[in-house]
Amino acid sequence: MFNSNQALHVANIGDSGFIVIRNGAVYDKSSPGSHKFNYPCRIKRGDDPSKFVVVYRIDLDDGDVIVTATDGLFDNLYNREIASVVFKSLQANLKPEEIAAVLAVRAQEVGKSETGWSPFADAVQAAGYVGYTGGKLDDVTVIVSLVQKFSK
Repeated sequence: MFNSNQALHVANIGDSGFIVIRNGAVYDKSSPGSHKFNYPCRIKRGDDPSKFVVVYRIDLDDGDVIVTATDGLFDNLYNREIASVVFKSLQANLKPEEIAAVLAVRAQEVGKSETGWSPFADAVQAAGYVGYTGGKLDDVTVIVSLVQKFSK
């Protein structure tokens, strides 16, 4: 549902996250929370969650697409690739759950690859490790939501 004052409010901890796609391009996104490379923020017993949470408020428009996912998606697919898959899938009239499945399958394919580039391979290189290519095999959960005007 959507109205002109509609906004997405998110409280996020760790390396799961979201991207908002508007008109086929990434409009806004979360940033992964981590202590250091490949060590995401996690809440342990006795921790104060408010020390780890990152809060977002994003104004939404009719037609926006929100992709919420675990790091298994974001480690393996670049944001522009996610936006492209979503845009092409919408053009093909796929339902949100079908788009989520397409993204999850593609992320798993890249995760199994030992060649090529992925956001995770880029992060490995940026952390000073050399010679790593391919994806990162990990669990992948994807939810795709479409922002639409409410009509009676």
